[in-house]
This record gives sequence, structure tokens and C-alpha cells, in this order.
Amino acid sequence: MEKRSIIIIILLIPFFISWHWFEPAAKKNQNGIKAYREKKFDQALNEFLSAKGVRPNSAELKNNTASALYQMKKYKEALEEFSKIDPEKTNIPKAQFHYNMGNTFFRLNEFEKALENYKKSLIEQPSNLATKKNYELTLKKLEEKKKKDKQDKKKNKDEDKDKEKQENKQQQQQQQKKQEKYKNIMQYLNQNEKKQMKDKKRQLGVVRKEKDW
Repeated sequence: MEKRSIIIIILLIPFFISWHWFEPAAKKNQNGIKAYREKKFDQALNEFLSAKGVRPNSAELKNNTASALYQMKKYKEALEEFSKIDPEKTNIPKAQFHYNMGNTFFRLNEFEKALENYKKSLIEQPSNLATKKNYELTLKKLEEKKKKDKQDKKKNKDEDKDKEKQENKQQQQQQQKKQEKYKNIMQYLNQNEKKQMKDKKRQLGVVRKEKDW
């Protein structure tokens, strides 16, 4: 997926409903937005986290925090933050929320979940070209992944067959060695037994001369 198609849209609003412009959380959020626009994502994250210290339950601040984490390539942390938001109980546009979730899942190579969120985003905003593009690219990634999984499965199956053949060959070689060893032992015992019998016959064949009185 091209970089330009992965865009997290942050809520660029000076303060939220029922917030006063001079409220500490609103000020910190505004500072964070300014830093974010300037691509100072570390600074933006610090401002959003500081604002969350004042307003820990703010879905908008969770969204902004997740957006900063995403831009810092901390995708797992961003997903954790996004997952704390219930789009049904916030003023965050559902199309934007699911688009952001789709992008985050995509970065984590969870393409099926990414596709699911892009679908939800398109239901809310069918004309969004960026979401459509991401949806199509995710479909392509899924097809590639399925193809690769199939190839890997076949490769593993072939490797298992080769391994089984090799193990059978080794077992046969070991069995053959055992048989050779047994054969050599039996041959030695037979030869030894023949030798003993021969010596015994020689002993029995000796006639002792009696004394002539």
C-alpha cells in the first residue's frame, strides 16, 4: 500500500463540546494538534497524553493519541488506544474511525480485519476515494497472502515427504547395519564352533600305546 494512501485524519478542533477554550486539556490538545501538523509527533504525543491526564475518558483525545502513535510507527500501541473508543458513543465520525482502524490493522499485517474496517468506513462514506483505494489494495494483499500460504503449505508438505523418505532411508541403513553385524557374529560363531569340533575330533583320534609287560 502506498504511503500516501495511509493517512490518519486527526481531529483538528481547538476544543470539544462543553469545553472552555481556556481549559487545560483543551489547551494541551491544541498544542498537540499544532505539533502534529508540524510533524513533531513526539511532542504531539506528549501534549495529548498530558491532556488525557486531565480528561482520561475523552474519546477524542484517545483518537488523537492513537494518531500520534501511528505516525511514530507504534502500531500496536495505536491499535490499543483506538480499541478503547466506542464509535457509537462519541462525536468522532464513524467513517474516519474505521478508516483509521483499517490503516492500523493493515500496518500490523492483519489484512482481514483491515478489510472489515474499510468496509464499515465505506458504508458510512461510500464516495471516499482513499478508503476505496485502501480497500482494493488490502484485497490484493489478502490474495497474495493466501497464495503465499498455499505455496508454503505445499513446500512444507514436500519437505515433510522428503524428511520422511530420509528417515526411512536412515532406518533401512541402520537395519542393514544391524543385519550385517548379526551376520558377522553368526559367521564368527559358526567358524569357532567348526574349529572346536575339528579340535575335538583330533583329540579323539589319538591312540595311546599300551605297555608291553
